Amino acid sequence: MVIMSKQRTAKEGFVILIAVLVSSLMVSIGAFIASIAVKELALSSSGRDSQTAFYAADAALECALYQDLRVLQFAASSTAVGPTSVYCNGQYWSIINQVGDADSADTFFDVWFQFDGATAATSPFARVKVHKENIGTINDKTVIDARGYNIADTQAPSRTERALRVEY
Repeated sequence: MVIMSKQRTAKEGFVILIAVLVSSLMVSIGAFIASIAVKELALSSSGRDSQTAFYAADAALECALYQDLRVLQFAASSTAVGPTSVYCNGQYWSIINQVGDADSADTFFDVWFQFDGATAATSPFARVKVHKENIGTINDKTVIDARGYNIADTQAPSRTERALRVEY
C-alpha cells in the first residue's frame, strides 16, 4: 500500500496556480501589444491620407500657377477674358464658375487624380479658387487657394483635406 503525504499535494496545487498566473500575464502582454499595433496602423493610414490630400492640393496649385503665369492669365474682372479650361494632369479641366465685378474676379475649377483603377468617388482631387484683383497695371494681386482631398466621396469617414495658398 502506498501512502501519499499531504505536503506533496499542496505543492502540486501551488505549481498550477503559478502556471495560471504566468499564462494570464502573457495573454495580457499580448493584448497590449496588439492594441499598440492597431493604433499604429490607424496612425499610418491617417498619415497616408494626409499626404495624398497635400499632394493633390500641391499639384492643382502648380497647374493654376502655370496656367496664370505661362499660358493665359485668369480673368481679373468680370469684363476680362480668362481661360475656359485648365490643362492639368494630362487633360483639360473646365472652369466651373467665374464671378466678379469691375475690380476683381474669382475663378473655380476641380482637378481629379485617378490612378490604379480608382473610380471618381475614390480618387484624390483638388478644388482650386483663383482670386485676381485688378488694382492697376503694376499692383495687380493674385491669390490661389488649392484644397486637396484624399478621396472625393464627401461621406467617407477617412476623408482628409489639406490646403495651400499662394499670393503674388
